[in-house]
Amino acid sequence: MSLAYDQPMYEHTSRFHRLKVTDNDGVRLLKFERNQQSSMRLDDPFESDIEYVGYFHIALAVQPAATSALVIGLGGGSVVKRMWRDYPEIRIDAVEIDPEVAEVAYELFELPRDERIRVVVGDGREYLRQCEETYDIIMVDAFDDDHVPPHLLTEEFMREVRDHLAEDGVVVYNLIGSVHGDHSKPFRSFYRTISNVWRNVWMFPVGLSANGPIMLAFGGNIVLLASDVDLTAEELLVKIAKRVDGRVSVKGFGVLGRDLYQGEVRGGDVPMLTDPPKRRR
Repeated sequence: MSLAYDQPMYEHTSRFHRLKVTDNDGVRLLKFERNQQSSMRLDDPFESDIEYVGYFHIALAVQPAATSALVIGLGGGSVVKRMWRDYPEIRIDAVEIDPEVAEVAYELFELPRDERIRVVVGDGREYLRQCEETYDIIMVDAFDDDHVPPHLLTEEFMREVRDHLAEDGVVVYNLIGSVHGDHSKPFRSFYRTISNVWRNVWMFPVGLSANGPIMLAFGGNIVLLASDVDLTAEELLVKIAKRVDGRVSVKGFGVLGRDLYQGEVRGGDVPMLTDPPKRRR
């Protein structure tokens, strides 16, 4: 089986990434360079074995009346196509910097070609600067190999996001990092920055309830939601447990609230993330 895994069904070096698509044990995988970016079960194209994508649906617990969403970073389209199927009232725009990735999502990961999904090829930040749309949900899931491009993490960018977010909207970020320990400073800088822009920030280290302090120190995917909506952590947890009144069908969604981290995130020794002078306008 390892031999089959090592033989890609698609491999190409684009302007932005070295792309590889492989099938293994009924799962199709998309990699950028050495890191897995998307997965799709071949017997159900709307299912993924990547845990963090289910946490994006917590956005519906924050803004259950959402009718529009923007996703920055398409990958194989796992988040986009599942939301398209599960929430027919939501129109979704997705911005993907690499045209090869967008084509792979359509051709190999069964991203629907439908009027409720609009894929724009370009940089997510430039898209926001040029568009006049306002969204109920904005999701940032863009990776250059194993890190989010720095210009999508700064306070200036977050304020641009806020300008395109409905008053009761929610922004969702997926990052890789650690909350505590020797390598936590990049994440803690991000947390300090996002907390300076929105009133409420909810942090979900993926797998926290199972792995506890180990996960906080050694790191992994962390999904953060931020909003100015009037919603307590306790109210959010109730909505998750109730699957947003049964609307969310993601496997295991009802217990994702166990991963909500409500402890301290030390910020006094880390800087805010800001644009370099040449990028500011």
